Amino acid sequence: MNKSRSQKASLNITTNALLEIVTMISTMILPRFVLKYFGSSYNGIVSSASQFLSLISLLTLGVTASTRVALYQSLAKNDNHATSAIVRATEKYMRKVGLVLLVYIIGLAIVYPLVVHTDFGFWDVSFLIFIVGASSFAEYYFGITYRTFLLADQCVYISNVFSIIALILNTGLSIFLITSGFSIQIVKLFSAMVFFLRPLLQNIYVTKKYSLDKHCEPDRSALDKRGDATALALANIVHDNTDIVVLTVFTDVKTISVYTIYNMVMNGLKKIQQVMTTGTEPIFGNMWAKKEYEAIKRNLAVFEFFITFFLSVVFSCAMVLLLPFVSIYTSGITDVEYVRPAYGIVICAAFIFLGLRAPYLSLVQGVGHYKETKIGAFIEAGINITLSVVLVNFIGMIGVAVGTLAANIFRTVQYAIYIDNHIVARGKSVFIRKILWCLMNITIISVPIYHLSFEYASKGWLYWILTAVVVVLIALAFTTVSSLIFYRKDLKNSMTVGKNMLLRRRKKSA
Repeated sequence: MNKSRSQKASLNITTNALLEIVTMISTMILPRFVLKYFGSSYNGIVSSASQFLSLISLLTLGVTASTRVALYQSLAKNDNHATSAIVRATEKYMRKVGLVLLVYIIGLAIVYPLVVHTDFGFWDVSFLIFIVGASSFAEYYFGITYRTFLLADQCVYISNVFSIIALILNTGLSIFLITSGFSIQIVKLFSAMVFFLRPLLQNIYVTKKYSLDKHCEPDRSALDKRGDATALALANIVHDNTDIVVLTVFTDVKTISVYTIYNMVMNGLKKIQQVMTTGTEPIFGNMWAKKEYEAIKRNLAVFEFFITFFLSVVFSCAMVLLLPFVSIYTSGITDVEYVRPAYGIVICAAFIFLGLRAPYLSLVQGVGHYKETKIGAFIEAGINITLSVVLVNFIGMIGVAVGTLAANIFRTVQYAIYIDNHIVARGKSVFIRKILWCLMNITIISVPIYHLSFEYASKGWLYWILTAVVVVLIALAFTTVSSLIFYRKDLKNSMTVGKNMLLRRRKKSA
């Protein structure tokens, strides 16, 4: 029996929530062990190298986006032959990318040790690059095609299960190896082996579960949008990686280590948000394929309110709890200063505006409007690069955060305007009021609490947790009251949607 859109969305949200919880726990624990046993320099090298390896995704994101748009159409029509042909074309392309990645890893292993500012030897750093790159190769060669298929079919929960298993295995194995005295290279080698299994198992599952024709003629026309999607992806990758590249070139690995700690927290918050956004793009894509325009408008309004409410609560807490968290997390690490208040405030603001664009990004990608929005992505990347390179020489890490903030503000506003002009006309004041409401909530909640709670929360993990509980309750209460005052209808509609999803899950399990 086929699952409905709401049932799939519920499964996606549930498994994605579990995945993000496991991911956050893992990303909080492992860097701490690396810092403690290997120092800030190794932590900076591993994080920086991983970011550079992620740049290869510019060859794939355009293809996966184009594939998803084509699959929305074939899956909506239940056309198995067309679906098989699209998957086949994507798989052939991705395997070519996997081979390109091998060449890229070799080049990076030669160049990176010469560029990065570190006291470690050339071969130590070079070997580490090879090991970190191994799991990336497996993902591109075996896994991305089938994850893309599952995402388009609104069944990403299947992929999430494999990811959860891999993360748990990797975390436990890495801690064992680190505490047993093995080198960072050995630790990363075993991590690569664990993550190598994930795409293989996903590949096997999809092949057996779905009746896809593995020998049909590839439909390369399904990738026609990859040029525009790749251009958009390229600009996004440049924007996402500007901070780490600029810091690598203009600072040292210890500064990069500081950056990675804050980035770990921010990415954790972003991943929590992605729990709510997982599966929304294919839902919009399915609605667009079926010309359900009123449904798009209703769902966008609900999604938009969910995100704004979430950001109000979470970043009110982040503004208060981030610095005490960093202080406790890095206690005993004295080779560089980790507590940097100005940077914390600016990077939080940057991620607030990044989060605000989520509903619009999902809708634009769901309807396949890559060509129409790619210019804005290049402008965003240009703003980030220009400001970051200029300001890093004057105010260091804060400079790259300011560049990211300015670029995120521009791109989020540009997305909102495009949506209103070309997809769902609602009036631009809708978005403006939501931004102001979100910023008002965060300011009113965080400013009075911050100075009262910082010293107490910084005393230790128990004090931080107690402070976090109080701050979260205050943020939830205030944002709910604020919603009743300014967005009563949206709050009611959002609660109705959530209630209906829970009822469907209960009926299914009954």
